[in-house]
Amino acid sequence: MDNYTIIISVASIIGIIVAYFIANNQANKKLSTFKSLNEALIITNKEYEELKSQLQESTALLSQLNKDTEALQELKRNETNLKNDLEKYTEKLSSLKIQVEDTHSKLSNNKDNIAELMSKLDLYTRNEEYIAYGHFETPKYLYETSARFAEEIKDIRLQQKDMIRDKVAITYPASTVISKDKAFNKKILEGQVKLMLAAFNIECDFLIGKLSPSNYARTLERIEKLANSIEKLASTYECGFDIDYIELKFEECNLQYQYALKKQEEILEQKLIKEQMREEQRAIKEYEKAIAEAEKEEQMYRKMLDKAREELSGASESERKIMEDRIFILEQQLSEAESKEARAKSMAEQTRKGHVYIISNIGSFGEDVYKIGLTRRLEPMDRVKELGDASVPFPFDVHAMIYVEDAPALEAALHREFNSQRVNSVNLRKEFFEVDLESIREAVEKIAGIEAEFKLTAIAEDYYESLRLQQAA
Repeated sequence: MDNYTIIISVASIIGIIVAYFIANNQANKKLSTFKSLNEALIITNKEYEELKSQLQESTALLSQLNKDTEALQELKRNETNLKNDLEKYTEKLSSLKIQVEDTHSKLSNNKDNIAELMSKLDLYTRNEEYIAYGHFETPKYLYETSARFAEEIKDIRLQQKDMIRDKVAITYPASTVISKDKAFNKKILEGQVKLMLAAFNIECDFLIGKLSPSNYARTLERIEKLANSIEKLASTYECGFDIDYIELKFEECNLQYQYALKKQEEILEQKLIKEQMREEQRAIKEYEKAIAEAEKEEQMYRKMLDKAREELSGASESERKIMEDRIFILEQQLSEAESKEARAKSMAEQTRKGHVYIISNIGSFGEDVYKIGLTRRLEPMDRVKELGDASVPFPFDVHAMIYVEDAPALEAALHREFNSQRVNSVNLRKEFFEVDLESIREAVEKIAGIEAEFKLTAIAEDYYESLRLQQAA
């Protein structure tokens, strides 16, 4: 190779080397620039994240601010409503103040009436202080049973109806000066009387219906004041209540008051009686069980004794002694069983409390025919209902239900008293007697020594209603 070629080759190599260094120097610069850009990008990302976090916080603050703004607006609306309500209440208060002033003015004009009412209120309050503790004076009862009170109340009401029907409950003039037409005047007066009676009777029924130990005296006063008030309203027509009619109302009030108390007493008495009868029924069952067991035991020993005696007749001399000892023991056991049965029967016979009833059935047996029987049922009317079942056309009427310590003895004594007046003289279980009710009542008082309550009138509703329907047909 010549020198020129070598020089060219060396020059080429040197050129390549220079180009490499130049390219390498540029690459290093680019790399440095890239690193700078990368660092700037990292810093920018951090700033972005910080800005993003700040943006989220700002958004949350803005949302809370919106909520607070809405709440503030709601409070403002509420404040406006409250102001409106306050204005309304202020107006009402002003109106109430005016009403209070009017009331005070009216009260000041009626001081005398207020004093009178306060004195009465004080009187009633003092009485009710004791009544609230159940302390009130028990009345002296006019009758012994609530049923008698109910009958008397019914009679009082009928007397009132009679006075109204006879046009004597209210006194009024023959005519008025309202019109020259007599028929018109009579119509006005009759209308006034009818109005007065309607108002008085309705109010009295309401007052009597609310009777209690705490308001009995007050009810009587209110009935009297009611009559006076109605008379004042009708004073133009010179109409007024008859004093007998007012007294009938007072008597009805008194009877209703005593009837309520008596009814309560009877309920308590019936509870005690039922409790006693339950105990007696339990005792009777125990006695009956003891009697049955004693009878069973007695029969057992009697059979064993009979068998032993039969065996004794065929026993040898050596066996007779053993058999005789056995018979002796069996006879003792039989005697004990018989004694036990006798004691049980004696104890059972001591439980003899019950009701003796007197009932009739006019539709089935005619008048003055009464059944005299007894029952130990807890509900004695259940027995009467059983007797009035499908075997007779009409139910029985109860004239007396007498509770005594020895019911069988009273029943037997009454049967003996009227034995000659039995309807059925053959079958003594048919306890019907042809006798008047007054005689039965007198016999009960003579035998039992008590004043039994009797209903002398037979209601016989089904029988009389059947007669009415038959006559109408």
